[in-house]
Amino acid sequence: MIPIATDQQARRTPVMTMAVIGATFVAYLAEMSAIRGAADPELAAVGLVRQWGLCREGFRWWQPVTYLLMHDPSGVMHLLGNMVFLWVFGSVTESRLGRAGFLAFYVAGGIAAGLLQIWESPSPVIGASGAVAATSGAFIALYPRGRVLVWFLLSAVNMPALLLVGIYFALDLLGAFGAGPGNIGHVAHVGGTVFGVAVTLALVGTGLVRRTDMDMLFLLKQWRRRREMRAALDGHRGAAGPWESAPRGGAGGARIAVSGVGAASAVAAPDPAGIERAAARLADEGSAAFARGDFARALELLERSVSVAPTRAAADESRLMVALIHARKLPNAARAREWLAQVGPGLPEALRPLLDDLRAEASA
Repeated sequence: MIPIATDQQARRTPVMTMAVIGATFVAYLAEMSAIRGAADPELAAVGLVRQWGLCREGFRWWQPVTYLLMHDPSGVMHLLGNMVFLWVFGSVTESRLGRAGFLAFYVAGGIAAGLLQIWESPSPVIGASGAVAATSGAFIALYPRGRVLVWFLLSAVNMPALLLVGIYFALDLLGAFGAGPGNIGHVAHVGGTVFGVAVTLALVGTGLVRRTDMDMLFLLKQWRRRREMRAALDGHRGAAGPWESAPRGGAGGARIAVSGVGAASAVAAPDPAGIERAAARLADEGSAAFARGDFARALELLERSVSVAPTRAAADESRLMVALIHARKLPNAARAREWLAQVGPGLPEALRPLLDDLRAEASA
C-alpha cells in the first residue's frame, strides 16, 4: 500500500521536505557512481556502508546522520518508497512544525530509530525509513482523523491515515519479534513511529507547536470530557431534569406563582445546577457531532449550550468552537467575527493561540 496524497493541505510550500528528498537523491546518485566506478563493485558497496551507514562496530560520529542518505544499491525501490512516504506525510507535517523544526525533527527521529536498531542488532543499517516512520507518526499525532489515498492492488483506495500507519506499525512489530524478513530494520521503523507520535504530542502539549481542533490531544480531551459528562449524567439518572416540575410535595426547587384562568398554579423554577448540566450535555454532544464531521448539528448544539448557560465556566470554549465552525467548516466570516467578539476571559490559555488565528482569518 503506497500513499499518494492526504486530505490535509500544506499551508505553505514544503521547502525543507523537498530539500531533504533532493539531498537524498543526490546522495544515492553519488553512492551508485562510486560503486559502479570501482574495480570491485560489491566490495565498494560494503565499504560505503561501513563508512557512511550506521554500524555498531566501527561506529563513527557522523553515521547517525549520513546513514539516512544511504539506500540499497541493488534497486531503486527502497529509495522511492521512502521518498514517496516522506513527500505525502512530510509536506503537511512541515507546515505545522516549521521548516527548521521539521528538519530537526526528521534528523532526530532518524537518529533515535537508527540507534535503537543497532542496539538490537549488530548488522549495519542504511536508509531513511526510521526518519520517515517518525514523520508518519507526527502526522498521526497532528491529524488523527486524516485520510490518505493509497495505491493498492492496481487501484486507488481512500482510507484513514491512522489505519495505514497502524497496519505498517503492526507488521513491523511482528517483524521485530522475528516474524518478518531479516533484511528490514523493523526495530527502526517501530522506534521511529513511537518517537514521532510521542515527541509531537509533547511539542503540542507544551505549546511549542500550536494546538488545533484536529490534533490528537484535542480529540483525547473531547473524549475525556464526554466520558466525564456521561459519568455525571449517570449519577443523576432518575432525578428530575432541569426543566421538569418537581414531584408533588417535594422540595426540589423554589416555587413560583403563575397566573391562570380562574386559578393559580405553580411550577418549579429551573435548578441552576441542572441548567449547568444541560448546557454541558449540549456542548458535549456538539463536540461529538464536530468530531464526526456533522458541523451543522454541532453548530446547533453548541449555540443552544451557550444560550442555556451563557455564564458557565466552559461557555467561552463553546463560543470558540462555534466561531471555528463559521470560520473554517461552514464559512461565514461575519458570524465568525460575531462569536469571536463574545469570547471572554474564561477561555483557557492553551486555546488563546487558536483564538488569535481565527480572529486573523475572520478579518482577512
